[in-house]
Amino acid sequence: MKKKIIEFIKSQIPFEIKSSASFISIILVLILIGFFGKLGSWLFELLIKFISPFAPPFIKAMLGALTYPITVQINLITIFTFLVAFITFFFSTYRFFAKLFLKRGAVVFEDNFVFGNKGWDLNYWGSNDPDKTCRFENSSIIFEAEESDLVDARKEFGAYYDLTTGIYEGSNYEVSCWVKADVNTTMGFKLWVHDTKGHNDIKFPARFNTPGVGFEEVKVGFVGTSSRALRIHLHNKAGTGRIIVNKVRVVRSEG
Repeated sequence: MKKKIIEFIKSQIPFEIKSSASFISIILVLILIGFFGKLGSWLFELLIKFISPFAPPFIKAMLGALTYPITVQINLITIFTFLVAFITFFFSTYRFFAKLFLKRGAVVFEDNFVFGNKGWDLNYWGSNDPDKTCRFENSSIIFEAEESDLVDARKEFGAYYDLTTGIYEGSNYEVSCWVKADVNTTMGFKLWVHDTKGHNDIKFPARFNTPGVGFEEVKVGFVGTSSRALRIHLHNKAGTGRIIVNKVRVVRSEG
């Protein structure tokens, strides 16, 4: 449950806010917040000093007693106001500006499996031996299944990932993976993509293919839909041997 909660929180963080430029912007905003907070405190203290000489003794005492808490209150109000303004503006406009300035060739997603499973759904369509048929090992995802290992009547299975950040309607993307097979493998492989509503369905190759013994790149194109999401399938056909994928990447190609 803890892992699912962490993955959900990660999925809600916009792709664009993860970049170093975004963190620099946030730091600059916090610096400005601190500056205006100090400015507010200084103006308030200046006002108190101006009023105090003309105020009766009991007013002076009240002003002196209230100076510290009121100054703190003004700082907090200033900080809260700027934070609300920044968050409202940023999250209402970041998708527009991200699409506008995200350059051709910009990497939207990349997984080299160094840290294991970062959100892949394994063994879709069922497995009788899930630890064998789809697993992470040596910075790769490994598929190994004979027909008797699978539940699906078509004897097909795999792993998929839902990319929900950095995908914009009408934009073009190139989805690629690096795949190889063990010697004498008879399993088949396809790279299969579509949005999370089943639209823009693309598979390559059209028929299952057994990769060579050295890593080779397989790639397909994809056009973003109104779902603003992309499902990437590493799709396999049962057989002997193993199929190994060690990198998956999504790049914005144009548009």
